Amino acid sequence: MNASSLFATFQKLRELLSRSEKIQWCMIVGFALTSAILEVAAAALIVVFAGAMTNPDSALKYLNMVGIIGDLSPGRIIFYIALAFGGLYLFKNIVAAAEVFFQNFSIQKMNYTFKNKMLHKYANIDYGFYLTRNSSYGMSVLSGDVEQMFSGAMLTLAMIVSELAVFISLCAMIVYMEPSLAIVLCSLCAIFSFCIYKFLLPAFYRWGQKLQDTGMKSTEKLMQFFHGFKEIILFGKRDSFIQAYKVQAKERASVQAIQTATNNIPRIVIEVLFVGLFVFAIAYMGLKQNNPQEMIGIMGGYLYLGFRVMPGLNRMINQVNNFKTMTPYIERVYHEYFHTTSGTPLKDEKDFHFKQKITFHNVCFKYLNTYKNALSNVSFDVKKGDCIGIVGETGSGKSTLVDLILGLLKPTSGQILVDDSFSVSSFQWHKKIGYVPQSIYLTDDTIEANIAFGASTVDAQKLQKAIHTAQLSKLIDGLPKGAKTLAGERGVRLSGGERQRIAIARALYASPEVLIFDEATSALDTTTESKLMETINEISKDYTVIMIAHRISTLSRCNKILKFENGKLTDIQENKDE
Repeated sequence: MNASSLFATFQKLRELLSRSEKIQWCMIVGFALTSAILEVAAAALIVVFAGAMTNPDSALKYLNMVGIIGDLSPGRIIFYIALAFGGLYLFKNIVAAAEVFFQNFSIQKMNYTFKNKMLHKYANIDYGFYLTRNSSYGMSVLSGDVEQMFSGAMLTLAMIVSELAVFISLCAMIVYMEPSLAIVLCSLCAIFSFCIYKFLLPAFYRWGQKLQDTGMKSTEKLMQFFHGFKEIILFGKRDSFIQAYKVQAKERASVQAIQTATNNIPRIVIEVLFVGLFVFAIAYMGLKQNNPQEMIGIMGGYLYLGFRVMPGLNRMINQVNNFKTMTPYIERVYHEYFHTTSGTPLKDEKDFHFKQKITFHNVCFKYLNTYKNALSNVSFDVKKGDCIGIVGETGSGKSTLVDLILGLLKPTSGQILVDDSFSVSSFQWHKKIGYVPQSIYLTDDTIEANIAFGASTVDAQKLQKAIHTAQLSKLIDGLPKGAKTLAGERGVRLSGGERQRIAIARALYASPEVLIFDEATSALDTTTESKLMETINEISKDYTVIMIAHRISTLSRCNKILKFENGKLTDIQENKDE
């Protein structure tokens, strides 16, 4: 059996919770114990109430204990007992409702807090490690596994604690009322529990793994369908992509059906046990020649206990099964939280400045899980005010070089320094960079919001300057809502040239000193590329520029061109005319 133990799962949950969240869990347990005490009190009062119906004088001693004394008529005795039971039952259920609200609000708060912690952890992930993963994995963990861990497993665990406290308390009362009958009941429960532990729990763990796996694959297939929608329609591949999703969805539905159906089996067994035990209890007490009037009181208590314990036992078994189903989700979250490769934190370089040059000194870099260097012994300088062109075929190391300059990747060996003193892996260096990628990421928001990208408020003056410099004014002035026009998800309402101008405006909005163009024109047609290069060349006069391209003709205005082949710097050409 490959199922991890429940204790190990509890331990992982404990390690994932903060100190304040553990205190909240103690409060949840406290609520459960309070509910259990009230359940026992209600059950005891039922016994007294049932006994008073046949022999009112039997309840007098209980009324005397609470200060009600005197010569009471049978009707008055029953009235007081009924009033006490009604009040206690109402109070018990008010506490139960408060317990449910407290459980849910506490656990959802933990859910929200942990998702934020997890997102911060992903935000600090090592960029090289990030490149080795499927982009949907982290999203699936956050929206799927973490959600299941709290809304599923944690809430289930809270309900188990609550039901278990009530179950143990009421079973203790049965032991007090009739020990020999309690032994029979406990023996049957023990056999039933052993069967569940031995056969059902491992099955629920396997089903949980299957649900997790098919859920992630279903999400991946849906992302492929919607992200590649244009090409899917164009190439007539609707059926193949829908079929790929259907395979995972069908398997998930089958497992879900088996799990749900199996969850209902304990309820049927428990109902049979309850009726059988009730009949057995009557027969047992009859053989002991108990007084029928005494039996009514005791059986009233048993009926209440049965109606409360048996459904509670069924819920508890279902919740244990559900918890076991959630175990794979907990394991994945635990692994992600404690074993995800974190990047080295960005440095806080005091007195940072860029006045002279950026220096590459014998830089080598190798990606994770690879044996070959992506860059080998690269050395060159970029002086302040330079316009540097970097050219090479696909796989020559250009994109790796850019990520190293950006400080996203760190050299395996060698150094990259600003003014021979400061690291490019620093907050201060990132503030001096404007980056224009080959394919810009545009949110489904306004053009204005996309240029200010992530800013809580938009600086109107900086926005207008960036729009003007990127030569976007003509486009924006022709739109009914101007810069507040929606760009559409991933910029589907804009042309390639317009998207790249927005990318340039975004880079300029940050008021950088260095502009990096990462094959910013390679996806454009010749005419659009020519117009955009005029804009880039005009902008470049006021910045230090690093420009990556496939074609050397694109870099004609650069004063220095670096040529890369197979991860090595093979040539540096000086343009004396610039």
